[in-house]
Amino acid sequence: MSDRVDALFSGDLPEPTANHEARLERLNQTVWAAIALNILGIPCWTSVPGAALTLWVWFATDPDSFDGGDDATPPAIREQLDQIRRRANVALTLCIAALLVQIILLSTSFYERLWGAAAALLRQLWQSG
Repeated sequence: MSDRVDALFSGDLPEPTANHEARLERLNQTVWAAIALNILGIPCWTSVPGAALTLWVWFATDPDSFDGGDDATPPAIREQLDQIRRRANVALTLCIAALLVQIILLSTSFYERLWGAAAALLRQLWQSG
């Protein structure tokens, strides 16, 4: 511990170790959460947060910005990064499709019937219990 403190105050900081696996796992979990939010967004209005998460993952998996875009990144890490980027591309397409479906459903009485029926069911359960 004292070696690290001495290094901190002397200005000779050690090179940080790159933990690509943990970062890629977080990005992978985030893109799956974004996909779930996009799908649930059609009836539950969570498409906008899903789209924001999807865009964040898409920007975070840019090959030029990931770890400075150096060529020292192992090929296995690059392959995982490309896979997550492809998944984010599909999720972006899903975002657009979900938002278009919401626009169409807003022009009908779908949401009134869906949430009206759910509210009537909850009211009936509340009064009977």
